[in-house]
Amino acid sequence: MTKRRAKSSRKRSALKFCFPVYFVFCLFAIIWLKAAVVNLEYEIGELGRTRAELGRERKMAVAQRANFYSTEKIEKVALNRLGMTLPVRENVFYVKRAQVAGPYRASMK
Repeated sequence: MTKRRAKSSRKRSALKFCFPVYFVFCLFAIIWLKAAVVNLEYEIGELGRTRAELGRERKMAVAQRANFYSTEKIEKVALNRLGMTLPVRENVFYVKRAQVAGPYRASMK
């Protein structure tokens, strides 16, 4: 009977030791998971702000591109930087585009 009591008392002492260790381990795991979630939320917020800022920059770039390709801007650059002049009315020729020839049928069908 004493061997049985000794075995059960060893099991109880092992359980008495393991349960608090398990409890502390679970507590640290829960705290770590909560901290990880908070860090991810912070990163998501930062990425949202970065995305909004890049959207504003994209809108500005599209507006600048539209400004660069405007006909007034192109004409101004051609006149000032490249030294081009507006053509005289007599030097302007209009070319009419002819229709493209279709496929030629050689058979009688």
